[in-house]
Amino acid sequence: MIDKILKFCFFVTILLIIFLLGFLSSNLKFKNIYSHLTYSIDLIENYFDFSLKKKFGDRDDRVVINNSENTSDNNFDLYDKPKEKFEGYLLIKHDHTVPVLLESPDKMVWTWDLSSFRNSSKLLPLHMFSNGDLILGNYENKGIYRINKNGQILWKRNKINHHWVDISNGKIFIPSRKFVNLPGDLNNNLLSKSFLKNCKTKNSIFDTILILNEINGKIIDEIDLMEKILLDRNINIIFNTVYKFDPAICNDPLHLNDIQVVEKDDLKLINNLIPNISENDLILSFRSINTIIFYDYKKSIVKNIIYNLFDKQHSPRIHTDGFLYVFDNNPNGKSSKILKINLKNNSIDSFFQSDTFKSDVRGRIQFFKNQLFVQSSSQGEVFKIICKSKFFELCEQQYVYSSNFSFFYPSNLYDSSKTFKKDQIYLADFYDKNYINFLD
Repeated sequence: MIDKILKFCFFVTILLIIFLLGFLSSNLKFKNIYSHLTYSIDLIENYFDFSLKKKFGDRDDRVVINNSENTSDNNFDLYDKPKEKFEGYLLIKHDHTVPVLLESPDKMVWTWDLSSFRNSSKLLPLHMFSNGDLILGNYENKGIYRINKNGQILWKRNKINHHWVDISNGKIFIPSRKFVNLPGDLNNNLLSKSFLKNCKTKNSIFDTILILNEINGKIIDEIDLMEKILLDRNINIIFNTVYKFDPAICNDPLHLNDIQVVEKDDLKLINNLIPNISENDLILSFRSINTIIFYDYKKSIVKNIIYNLFDKQHSPRIHTDGFLYVFDNNPNGKSSKILKINLKNNSIDSFFQSDTFKSDVRGRIQFFKNQLFVQSSSQGEVFKIICKSKFFELCEQQYVYSSNFSFFYPSNLYDSSKTFKKDQIYLADFYDKNYINFLD
């Protein structure tokens, strides 16, 4: 009997110690305890592929960044990966680690102290300011923050972010979302004009555009996209066409994955290509319906629609040549593509593809120093496209980064050698060295 009582007391004591450590680390932010516990918890979560923060009934895509089933093999191992110094600094966020600033693939020049946060590996960098401040999003959960270079929280908004943002004139444009039950939560006027009347879906994802003040994080506006763009006849036709082949669109009708603001320089390039285009219009990418639109958010007008030239696309970018470049994931094909689209007639001018390039999810492009860099997210690689004269004439890839790590890296993914670990990439953006002013 005494043995049983002693065993019981032992287990109760262990539980009390765990509770005390958790309280000290989470509530009082004792950094040594907190950082060690957080790292250990992240390792356990990544290894067993679950989240201790997940509430019963939560949607999986709201709490997990990576999905090992959507992984393409990368082209390198730990020993033959690219090692050359970058032309600028690379802000990179892998799925299983915190964001860092790199000077070369193997040289880190800055990292942010995220010990104030619980699942720090789930925090996504959305933008870096020249003084080292970061805009962070808590992946698919509520929480948008601005922190300084030392990790101090400057402001917080209890809103959801999804995918990549743009900043213009002191405003942050963020893909956000709300959840509605269909058809019950919608008014009859909206239902009568769209496919939504046929949907019987709980927690359908309705995308919004959240506009914040970059200085203090105050909400300037939040635009309900479904209620606005369903007023456009051509968008309705697209929805109805997609719904006929894929009724599952009711779960996530738009899937807004990128916002770009049309700046003054962009306007000069495309002013004669798109009727009535204006400065500060938005370029929006909708993955679920294979559509990119140019949208006047102030007047709620869809000014241009590019449809069905790509499959599950991301990252539309205007280049100085006046063409729109798009990351075409092309998940059902042998390789992904980068498309060069003529905005005068919304047609594909040319494209780049390669047998070594495939990312079924995410994917991002960046024009940096007039060079085109491609982030192949699933492969965990970044390369630039080098062409003989213009895009895409006689082009080749030059890899600049590959996410290959030692066996002890906290990921369940392996590289091309099947021996060492690799990771996927959420964001890999280059910054000019002259832009950065916070490095000692």
